[in-house]
Formats: sequence, structure tokens, C-alpha cells
Amino acid sequence: MTAKAKKPTAKKSKQGNSQDAAKARKANFVEAYIANGGNATEAAKTAGYSAKTAYSQGGRLLKNVEIQRSIADRSKSVAKKYELTTDLVVKSIVQELTFDPAKLYAAGGQLKDITELDEDTRMALASVEFEQLGSQDAPVFVRKYKWAQRQGAREQAMKHLGMFEKDNEQKVNPLDALPREMLVAIVDRLSAKN
Repeated sequence: MTAKAKKPTAKKSKQGNSQDAAKARKANFVEAYIANGGNATEAAKTAGYSAKTAYSQGGRLLKNVEIQRSIADRSKSVAKKYELTTDLVVKSIVQELTFDPAKLYAAGGQLKDITELDEDTRMALASVEFEQLGSQDAPVFVRKYKWAQRQGAREQAMKHLGMFEKDNEQKVNPLDALPREMLVAIVDRLSAKN
């Protein structure tokens, strides 16, 4: 009796672990990272990495030179496509910071129509709602304007102006007050112990 020869089977790769799947996940990570404003963990989850390992995978991917280049190239491409410039970003921060709610009202105290508002005021608005109350014969229109919170704009402006770095520079190193000879003696003594 002869043993039946086994047919060779193709080696199966685990689902999602092929080179093409890995390449697609990396590309999805880049897109998600740019879209969510730079959150690597969330980008890793969106790209299909496990929620348990998303934090470490996101960090690992950000260290990858190819991924860094892809993020930089894609960011430049998106900025160019939508004409996103530093000037435009800073202008929007200034619009939020300098927003004056009084500009929403006419001289008589009525809320202005959106078309009557100047550009800076319109750009500082976060949302506009219109609602019709009452009957069809006697409608009452309600307009609600909601503007952006200044706190976020303040922090962005401070970062742009380098104010956080200036604050960090003001922190005093306690060793700065010691004379050089004393510092050398401390280093020598610590070196002798080791």
C-alpha cells in the first residue's frame, strides 16, 4: 500500500499582514494623522491597528523616516491645494482674538443679518442658527450666533509668538548660582564615588 502524496498547499498569509495590507495601513495612517490634527494613536486606530497597540504603533510609525517624509509631502500638498498659508492661519487666530460681539448688532439693538457683518466678524463665528417660530401668518425668526472661544486662539497665538519658550527660559536652574569651583568639586566627588 502506498502512501498518498500530500498536495502542496500555498502558504497563507494572515489577513492584514501582507505587504500590500501593511503598505495600505501606513498610507491610511498618514491620511488619518493629517486629518485628525496629529494624534498618532487615533490615526493608528483609524488605519486598522489594534486599539490595544495603537499607542505604541502610532509612536513607532512616527519614527519611520518613510512615514515622516509621507506626512511632510502630503501636508505640503494639502496646504498648497487649499492655499493654506501661515498668514491665513495667523489671520484666523487674530480674528478670533479680536472678535467684538457688539459688531453683531445694529445701532437699534437688533441682531444684524449675516450679510451685514464684516469679514473678520463672520470668520470669528463658530456657528449660525436660524429658526422660525410662530404661525405661517405671523412668523418669528430667531437667529443665534455662536463665536469661537478665545482661550484656544490665545494659546495658539502664544505658541506662534514663542511665548511658552520664553516662559520656559525664565525658569532658573538652581546650579546656576553656584561658583564654578564648587561645581567642579561636586563633579569630582561624585566621580570618585563611582
